[in-house]
Amino acid sequence: MMGTLQTGKVFVLSTLAGLLAGGVLVGINLGLVQRYNTALADIELENLLAAGEFDEQEFDIQMRSIYFSQLYGSIIIGLAAGALVGGTFIAAKIRIMSPLRAALLIVGIAWFVLYVIPTVKYPPSPTAMFDPEVAGTYQELLAGYTAVSGLSALGIAFGFRKVKRKKKVLGAAALYLVVVSGVFIAFPDYLNKDDSLLPQPVVSAWRSAISLSMTAFWFALGIICGLLWKYGSKSAGRGI
Repeated sequence: MMGTLQTGKVFVLSTLAGLLAGGVLVGINLGLVQRYNTALADIELENLLAAGEFDEQEFDIQMRSIYFSQLYGSIIIGLAAGALVGGTFIAAKIRIMSPLRAALLIVGIAWFVLYVIPTVKYPPSPTAMFDPEVAGTYQELLAGYTAVSGLSALGIAFGFRKVKRKKKVLGAAALYLVVVSGVFIAFPDYLNKDDSLLPQPVVSAWRSAISLSMTAFWFALGIICGLLWKYGSKSAGRGI
């Protein structure tokens, strides 16, 4: 159990888990997602050449930016997610289940609230990957919707902590779905005609690869967190 672990140690171990899970995400991105990035880049290159708008230097800079975002961006996401999981565990004071189960519960909720729900509203945009102006609009919408989804889940979870009813979990989940459905309607749609002009099998495969990589990342984070928490708990019990 986690009762013997100090708050600071939980946070440190969670951040370490985030770093390791970020490394997992880097590996999946480079091994799987990158091949679809390359396919989309080839299509973008053909379109630029056909329109007479190809700038080799600008295109190379953009491709390097995409590549390095997969490296450093994945590590930053991992560190932030690890800190989030650790902070959530500390704030929620989960003591009734094993470290691994607790970690998987937290990351499962985080994956659903911070990745699945926002992605349903705003699927990854190939055009945003190559066009900075489009990327700004897309990222603003995605970040805003993700923030509202996460804050809604957090507020509802802490609001239901004092509820004594046995079905409070179902009540909290139902309320969250109602709130996020309203937000789904309220937020503007992201429509980019250039996305629809791309070969849809390539776009679908690219989006599927991203979904697989993010899902693997979140649950790898849960497993690593749980194992580190368990080890840390045993070490604390031995006085280490």
